Amino acid sequence: MHIGVITNPNSRKNKGKPDRARRLQSIVGTMGEVHETHTLESIKPVLREFLRKRARYWVADGGDGALHWMLRMGMEVLQEEEFAGQQVTMPLTMPTNGGTIDFIANNVGIKGDAEGLLATLRTKIESGHRVEETEVDSMVIDGVEVGPDGERPFRTYGFAMAAGGVGQRFFSKYYEDHDPNPRTIMKVVGRTLMSMPVAMTPLRHVPGMGRFARYADHIFNPTRARITLDGMILPGEDYTGIHVASMSINLGNVLKFFGKADQAGLLNAIVGTPSPLAVARNLPRMARGDEMIGRAVLDRPCRAMVLEATTDELLEPVIDGEFYKNVKRLSVHVGPRVRIPKVVGKRAVA
Repeated sequence: MHIGVITNPNSRKNKGKPDRARRLQSIVGTMGEVHETHTLESIKPVLREFLRKRARYWVADGGDGALHWMLRMGMEVLQEEEFAGQQVTMPLTMPTNGGTIDFIANNVGIKGDAEGLLATLRTKIESGHRVEETEVDSMVIDGVEVGPDGERPFRTYGFAMAAGGVGQRFFSKYYEDHDPNPRTIMKVVGRTLMSMPVAMTPLRHVPGMGRFARYADHIFNPTRARITLDGMILPGEDYTGIHVASMSINLGNVLKFFGKADQAGLLNAIVGTPSPLAVARNLPRMARGDEMIGRAVLDRPCRAMVLEATTDELLEPVIDGEFYKNVKRLSVHVGPRVRIPKVVGKRAVA
């Protein structure tokens, strides 16, 4: 078997498509298998079978979040006793532009939808043509979650994380939209800018204006945490921004960040305590992908970041578009290089 595909029938884009798996299987044909994963728990057994059948390509029918869970579950399967002594490595893994942002696919030059990408991949394999690939750094994220039964450690992998402050609050508003897309990014930014004058002046006390103030209050509400960056403890514990990534990201061709992460072996941390006005002044730089500036902003390459909640308010980091809840502590460092096939989709033929 060459190609292993997982598709989530419960995802936003696949709802109302009961024949999704059958459609993708018709495109892959005898080159591979397509499996539905209804829950996160159902991913590992499928990936285990893909490893047993030596599938060279793992394809996630989805965007950044789908690839995130494939990578996390795949790493866990590789460490199982069955594969530990076989020197089995992670196959090439590929997202399919099925998400709302798809920054990973954009970063490495993957273009097209799942149907077109799978059709191209199948054709290249059948004809014996080389499939171009690239390698990107990942992040290893060790965390501690707090649940009803106490604290529980976990390990995951990712490419970009908004752990607190403006970035994390932005995503909470972004995913409230029934159909998040690049226009939603503009909408969240626009509403934030329009609500700032109300939130920062006595206008917030005018009857009927409080709801506008609450929008900016939410976006700029600081996250309370203790941060250590490459062994250096940063001053203060109230941060309006805690972000780190292993690759540059482009949010719908609207905002661009983490350019320093494109240096191999380095992460890019953007942390600080900028005021709402300082964040707004950096918007043109965000649009261009330039370095964030300001006395209260640190935008620099690093190899490790540790953060820990300092109050009863726990962290809710967003990793590759996926929310993690009730997190007490996170330790982030440069992870393994991930191989991704660079495929440009063509019109799919069943």
